[in-house]
Amino acid sequence: MTSSSEPPVLTGEGRARLEERVRRLEEETIPAVLSAMDEDSDELGLQLEHDMASNELERLRYVLQTARSLDEIPEDPDVVQIGDWVSLRTDDGEVTRHLIVHPAEAGIDMNRISAESPLAQAVLGRRVGEVAVVQAPSGAYSARIVETLREH
Repeated sequence: MTSSSEPPVLTGEGRARLEERVRRLEEETIPAVLSAMDEDSDELGLQLEHDMASNELERLRYVLQTARSLDEIPEDPDVVQIGDWVSLRTDDGEVTRHLIVHPAEAGIDMNRISAESPLAQAVLGRRVGEVAVVQAPSGAYSARIVETLREH
């Protein structure tokens, strides 16, 4: 499970992508908005865009400064942990595979899910073979944990 008092845990790829996002915010996005603000009399929208980019930059810097690496977390191949790929079989027999990550890196691709999502919350800390009940916005469903594998 994650909590706001625990330092974030990032995958290597997630850290690299967040560092690239920080670089783009610092070198491209924020300077472009500031330049546009100098040229445009309608600054309200641009000010909002600047504030959002600045807030994202501050949040990502904090995550990167405080984050631990997956290598610092003891791996238990039988228990679902942050940084693990988890394969799940739903009642209809469909098998899905997800990488459970810190919320800051969840949007990187379609396979990554936030450790704070209902699915991740249902399976984190559970063992392979267990059935988890996922309290999804569309309604509860069951999923059996088929496999867990640490992202390296």
